[in-house]
Amino acid sequence: MDTASTYPILLGAGVIIVTIAFVLYYTLVPSGTQAFLKAKSNFSAYAQVTKVAPLGCPQPYRFCDFYLASSSYSVFPGAKLYDYVSDSILPLAIKSGVRMVELDIYSDSNDKPVVGLKNQKLGVDYAYNTVSLDACCVSIVNTAFNAVTSPASSDPFVLSLVFHTDKTTTINAASEILKTTCRSKMLDTEYSYQRKNLAIEPICNLQNKLIIVSGGSIKGTHMEELTNMSWTTSTLRRLTYTQASQPHDEDELINHNRNNITMVVPDIGEDLTNMNPQVLFSYGCQWIMMNYGSIDSMMELYISEFQENSTVLKPAALRPLKPKKYKTPAQADPAVSFQPMRHTSPIYDITV
Repeated sequence: MDTASTYPILLGAGVIIVTIAFVLYYTLVPSGTQAFLKAKSNFSAYAQVTKVAPLGCPQPYRFCDFYLASSSYSVFPGAKLYDYVSDSILPLAIKSGVRMVELDIYSDSNDKPVVGLKNQKLGVDYAYNTVSLDACCVSIVNTAFNAVTSPASSDPFVLSLVFHTDKTTTINAASEILKTTCRSKMLDTEYSYQRKNLAIEPICNLQNKLIIVSGGSIKGTHMEELTNMSWTTSTLRRLTYTQASQPHDEDELINHNRNNITMVVPDIGEDLTNMNPQVLFSYGCQWIMMNYGSIDSMMELYISEFQENSTVLKPAALRPLKPKKYKTPAQADPAVSFQPMRHTSPIYDITV
């Protein structure tokens, strides 16, 4: 048999082998492993451009005076919207300098809290699978405060929990998971129930601590006690990228961010690529969430702000304005006063 006749046979056999290998990979390799392997190559890029160091104390500044390296879609491996997710991606993000992570929490068939991403109005799952909240919390607490795995391990770490369920059973279960996995890093009880305004808290009081942030669905549940900041209050504002980048009043947003905090979440489009963060930095928005799995030009702009630190001091012009000090005015000359003056002579005595 000559070479010309055997070539189509070999080509066909090669295609069959590749197809079988492809099918076996997606059939036998766990979905979480697939997501991790895909993410690993993406996240390796950050080690080449960043050399992050912890903030260090003492510091005279407050929590709201700093930008925080923040992550959205934190369990997704890349910029693809429909994909597998994994809790093992969280350590990759934290190692890249992330100090703020947001998780979207849903209720599974057993009312247990799971992390994923879906459009509940349309009934569309953007993630092919879900991961347990328990696994995510373990990944975070084992990595975020470990000097070996996190370059900024002593900086405050923010965990934002978005509950896409009103089931009290699920939300209460989430609070128990947090108590079991993260209790040693939580803030003291004086910060429970949002008793203190963390935006103006000295940042050094929050070193090596986990700050839990959530929203209105937690009211009346066990999560309410554990939540340190809520975006239903005036001290923390939650905006989409469109809302924050096109505010009705730019000066109002800048002034709000002088003594409060704004978290910016991306708008979900056809994919999970990033939007330009520069205008948000110029408004003083502190927690601008980006998809670290999407290595794109907008991410390059963002990471340039966090090449040396995960917690970066805002420019002085975006921090509280110092009140102007005026000199005490000189005493006015009585001769030119407009106050009533008395004039007397041997003939008259009048006041004008």
